[in-house]
Amino acid sequence: MATGDGEDRGIRGLYDLLVDAFEIEEWWPADTDFEMMVGAVLTQNTAWTNVETSLSALRDTGLLDPAALLACPQDVLADLIRPSGSYNQKAGYLRALASWAIEKGDAARLMSTAELRDDLMGVRGVGPETADDILLYVYGRPVFIFDAYARRLLKAAGFPVATTYEATRRLLAPAVDEAGLTASEHGRLHGLIVAAGKHARAHGWESILAGGGERAAAP
Repeated sequence: MATGDGEDRGIRGLYDLLVDAFEIEEWWPADTDFEMMVGAVLTQNTAWTNVETSLSALRDTGLLDPAALLACPQDVLADLIRPSGSYNQKAGYLRALASWAIEKGDAARLMSTAELRDDLMGVRGVGPETADDILLYVYGRPVFIFDAYARRLLKAAGFPVATTYEATRRLLAPAVDEAGLTASEHGRLHGLIVAAGKHARAHGWESILAGGGERAAAP
């Protein structure tokens, strides 16, 4: 059930509420930008624990580097990332992303956010959510991640929410702009929303949106 006050509270208000409600550790830790990109692809339709296993295998074989990954035979790469599911498909996606990273290099940082987003989405296997993950955590652009948890939270809070990621992003772009969150705050907000979503599975979104609860560590 929606609270009906989402737009009055605003996304900044939701951020403040979640900061008060949950404690999270560093979100999306990685040693390199390319490792973050790889994680953004591997996490599609799978649990992060599976991604960690795949990343560890890639790290141990020296493949968390775009040139090294691109030089690896696709069947070998697919086997290494098998725990993340859809491994043959994702191996192709990672090779496409490695090629993009090599081609664009530092020039990507000079692009506008809109231009960079369009360019990323031209890479095989990079959809709206993956592109925004990369924009936020690799390139430090202040974008909101409208994943499934976020859309459920926003709907429960009374925001208008569309049926898809991209439609919701367009619909709520003014609210995101109005919030004025920094890239660092957006990065933290995404982690907080994931923590809230796990909490809501057992206790419902209203238990979070009502506020006043005890500060909890992320599940």
